[in-house]
Amino acid sequence: MSYPDEAVLRHMEDGLGEVTGEGEAAGGLIRAVTDPAGGLLKLTFNPRVMRMDSHELADEAAEAVRRAQADGQRKTRELVGGALGPLAPEGLPDQARFWDGLREIQEAFDRSMTEREDEVARRLRDLD
Repeated sequence: MSYPDEAVLRHMEDGLGEVTGEGEAAGGLIRAVTDPAGGLLKLTFNPRVMRMDSHELADEAAEAVRRAQADGQRKTRELVGGALGPLAPEGLPDQARFWDGLREIQEAFDRSMTEREDEVARRLRDLD
């Protein structure tokens, strides 16, 4: 199995920290933006939402947030899928499998780096 190189993993890591989700509800009158963890960053209301009753307003605001979170998850799946290729989980519902896969990649990378360091040390000893 081929693992992504360090540059690809760093690009993925950098990108994951910048993922935001965007969603709207009530015909675009309510907009939400979420952070990389799915937390709410911004919720905006068009003044026309004041015509809604409080229950409808609450339901629509929650829907905008859910849509923003779903958008952020989709963007995360695309980013991870592009970096991990066949190792990427299908849809990320099983987060344990996702993190296990990342740990497996990190361990393989660590082993590779240790082998390379040992080889460099051996060659330096041979030069003495």
